Amino acid sequence: MLATDAVPAEMEELDPDQRTALDALVIAAIAWCSPEGQARARARLLMECHGRFERACGASGKGASFPDFLDRLAKAPVGELLPGPTSRSKLWNARLLEDDGSAAPILTRLAMEASEQDQQVPGTGADLRHLHSVLRALGKLPSGTRLSRITAEAVQHAVFRALQQAGFTAYTEGRHALITQPVLARRALARHTQLVDLGVYTAISPMRQFAGWWAPCPFCRWTMRAVPRGRHAADLSCEDIRHTERGARFRMALQEGQWRLTPAGGEIREAPQLRPVEGQVALSYGLWQWIVLPGLLEVELKHRAEKAGAHVHLWPYGDSYDLHITKNGVTWRVDVKTWADPQGIAERMREDPEGCAGLIVVIPEHLGGYVGVLARVLGPHGARVLTDVSLIAEVSTA
Repeated sequence: MLATDAVPAEMEELDPDQRTALDALVIAAIAWCSPEGQARARARLLMECHGRFERACGASGKGASFPDFLDRLAKAPVGELLPGPTSRSKLWNARLLEDDGSAAPILTRLAMEASEQDQQVPGTGADLRHLHSVLRALGKLPSGTRLSRITAEAVQHAVFRALQQAGFTAYTEGRHALITQPVLARRALARHTQLVDLGVYTAISPMRQFAGWWAPCPFCRWTMRAVPRGRHAADLSCEDIRHTERGARFRMALQEGQWRLTPAGGEIREAPQLRPVEGQVALSYGLWQWIVLPGLLEVELKHRAEKAGAHVHLWPYGDSYDLHITKNGVTWRVDVKTWADPQGIAERMREDPEGCAGLIVVIPEHLGGYVGVLARVLGPHGARVLTDVSLIAEVSTA
């Protein structure tokens, strides 16, 4: 049996960290051997993949510096790269790249599993293809752009610029609706004309429903992934690991002839209500990841700053920055960054160094270890870097 034949079954055996690391390796390998795109854009994507790979490896000892990451990507078999226990499988012994830097057969198969194969079994790949079509319709992506080229900046820029065409009020309302209502009834969606025109909502993925039902994550309200456990039960959990760790994981089973959810651990004591799939539409995975998740922190910071006595405007001047906070003559111009990629954040903001002056770059408290790195890069351009906790502490004491 060839390594390519073993891919589907062996993918099922990977733990979450291994799957995340492998996803980063696959996208990095595609970027490495692909001639498309400018060298700078390819380097940016490789650095993003390195950041994701490092987070997945954690304390396993499989992490590497960026040069070592590229060297091992080109030479090492998959088993020497992934965190966690090793395996004797064909996949573990395969390399992603050939000696000449071209794609190995296993890389092609893994890429198919991530996109083309999901046309028969819709899932994350189907979500990303939907997002691809949305961005194409908005004029952001040229024909033929690979799924792996879609970045957070491209998504946010395209969607927000399209919303701005309807005017500031419609832009603010539309952006707020995307963040706080990632799943809508079709009738409710019809009331948001600007969102209907964008075409960003689609049918709920089969991977996020079971027996005709779905359930919202208690924290982000998006569809939780459903993993069947036989014909009469399923495990539901949020795609965001932080939400899962806090308790956004449940068991769905038949009880007295009705489907019910029960909590599976964490701080959640009451399960969300199951909802019928029929008549519901949801944002794609990419829009949830790149608009809903960062937007949740933006909206939360607004409420926390107002509670501390400040006056707050969300997304002032279009998409210039995220929050304009004032209190007792003090002003904070805040740009929120939630993605754990300090190189990417720095690179993005250095593209417009004048835009950094006077900004406060806020990252979540759990990414506080990046404050020093970002401050060294962005400080000379006039930006400060704080965690969300530090920002609210400043506002509270002003």
